[in-house]
Amino acid sequence: MSRDWQAWINAMPGPNAQRTLHITGSVDMPTPGYTVELVGGPADRMQPPGLRFRMEVTPPDGPVTQVITPTEVRYSEPTPYSQIREIMITCADRPVVVITEVPVAQ
Repeated sequence: MSRDWQAWINAMPGPNAQRTLHITGSVDMPTPGYTVELVGGPADRMQPPGLRFRMEVTPPDGPVTQVITPTEVRYSEPTPYSQIREIMITCADRPVVVITEVPVAQ
């Protein structure tokens, strides 16, 4: 299960300012100690574009307690896009979430 997904573009002005895409959310993992990383994929050709990301999940090392654990997911990288139509996040080629509101903070 996943929840609390948000995405936004930080386009605040300032010295050395750079547009940055931020994505946050939470996914339930079967044990503590998992790490989840979002890896960017292709953008579609629509304007504004839709972006695709895939979750890469790394299990913990060694034995751990078997308890469902909410795990935070964060992504923050510069983006060339001033607007984004939607963000689709997948895991193991299955859709996890589509974020359709990507506001721009200016």
